[in-house]
Amino acid sequence: MFKKGLAIFVAMFVLCTGFFALKPVQAATNVTKYVTATTLNVRSGPGTTYKIITTVKKYQAVTVSETRGTWDKITVGSTTGWASNQYLTTKNMAEGLKTVGTNKQLILVTANGYNTSSAEIRTFERNSLGKWVPVLTTTGYIGKYGFATYTNMREGGKRSPIGKYSIGTTFGRYANPGTKMPYRKITSDDVWVDDPTSKLYNTWQSRSKTQGQWNSAENMNIAAYTYGFVINYNTQRTPYKGSAIFFHIGSGYTLGCTATSQTNVVNILKWLDPTKNPVIIQTPIDELYKY
Repeated sequence: MFKKGLAIFVAMFVLCTGFFALKPVQAATNVTKYVTATTLNVRSGPGTTYKIITTVKKYQAVTVSETRGTWDKITVGSTTGWASNQYLTTKNMAEGLKTVGTNKQLILVTANGYNTSSAEIRTFERNSLGKWVPVLTTTGYIGKYGFATYTNMREGGKRSPIGKYSIGTTFGRYANPGTKMPYRKITSDDVWVDDPTSKLYNTWQSRSKTQGQWNSAENMNIAAYTYGFVINYNTQRTPYKGSAIFFHIGSGYTLGCTATSQTNVVNILKWLDPTKNPVIIQTPIDELYKY
């Protein structure tokens, strides 16, 4: 009787352990992870022998629904496939930045190198635990010839400056859309002085009150500036280092500003909160580690 019972117990143990050994390890449902490789292959199955169905770029967010050993089942956009989880992390691209310890809102503008006008725009906000939480991820545009370091910035150079900057005055051609930041409504008399030889260089002025004090100035009452904000670049107003650097509405390259759709601009304006010390960082993505 004892031998029969032991045999039944052993048989049941083998069946049970065999069942659990075949069952895949499940990840928590819909875990967000971020790509750490420059380019990550997404395959039709959990292994390198499976066909590549798409690729995802560094820092892109994916949704993980299942894990099998070193492979995660991910969804990116409308595509679902498998990727090696050694190139995925739960830390987003804002985590680990060294220069934003006193900031609670962050706008990241990144590009794949210096010489492209296409950019990714992401916003983040710190939660009560001090962690950066992604708010918005979208596409946008920078200068026609891409990014430039401060050394290489020139008036009229059509490049956007890299660096970390505070957020200046928000503006628009209509009433305040709901931002908590200081807001200025543009009039037909408003200009931004871009004359490097003028003492008013890189400042917002009234044409009628300052004409004669500058030789050139940019009209502020244009469609691109329907809504936007000043990026506080060259606040020391060093001649020829660039002026009128804004975050504004646009659907293509700029002359040195950063642009995205009107919907995105308005949503960001509404989101910005001066009590959270918001900043914007602009950089080629492979130099993000500097910040």
